[in-house]
Amino acid sequence: MDHTPREAWLSSMAGRSIWTRSMLHWLLVWGQAGVAPQEILWRLQRWFGKPMYVGEVVAEYCMLRSGPKPSQWTPRMEERIKEYLSQGMNVNDITTELFHEFAKPDSGYWQETYRKIQEMRLEGVVE
Repeated sequence: MDHTPREAWLSSMAGRSIWTRSMLHWLLVWGQAGVAPQEILWRLQRWFGKPMYVGEVVAEYCMLRSGPKPSQWTPRMEERIKEYLSQGMNVNDITTELFHEFAKPDSGYWQETYRKIQEMRLEGVVE
């Protein structure tokens, strides 16, 4: 899969799809199997009705493959993420809150928080 700058795509798409655990699972399976991004897009659209753009498939797969840095996250931070998601907060606001409370993620960038949320969705910890 192409490794286009994922942050540029993700940050430019305010109306991006919310990826479910099942969608992330199949994205990972098909991506690792070498299925072309356009084919993955068609399969996801057929099964889930989203996403709409191949760039979103590529960006999401890149973020998923890179994963969060384990040293960044504590159980208390994960609890906060669950709390903030249940309140409907977006990833930028969650990152800001985490950084103010824990001084992490170290980078202070939303991408690290997003990777952690992806991991938590795959594990079934959050929806």
